Amino acid sequence: MMTLYSGITCPFSQRCRFVLYEKGMDFEIKDVDVFNKPEDLALMNPYNQVPVLVERDLILHESNIINEYIDERFPHPQLMPGDPVMRGRGRLVLYRMEKELFSLVQVLENPESTNKEQAKAREAIGNGLTLLAPSFTKTNTSWAMTSP
Repeated sequence: MMTLYSGITCPFSQRCRFVLYEKGMDFEIKDVDVFNKPEDLALMNPYNQVPVLVERDLILHESNIINEYIDERFPHPQLMPGDPVMRGRGRLVLYRMEKELFSLVQVLENPESTNKEQAKAREAIGNGLTLLAPSFTKTNTSWAMTSP
């Protein structure tokens, strides 16, 4: 059985949870308090971050690596399109989410962020998700191809 060490509010961990659920995998989630990490996390991941996937003797960290492993190890249902152009566009959407939206979650979780900074981050996340929504239709990849 696979075990995913995952931060409850960590968007990278959530990305892995989505993939595991979409694949219908039998797995266990160990929630990690990212502000009070267990000592064994640093032994599994030299960056001492979540997510971390453990399957038998294999330990993987970094959400993209974990998700690619899961999709290759368990090919059905296939999560990425078969067409290389569409896969490239899909990867671009994921990259933009990481660069433009996930970083804003850190602002929301940072106890030193001001109310104004948090409000600005919430607004930016909402706007980004609105722009992102059409990318999840089968025929529209406009968000992946447009500039921010």
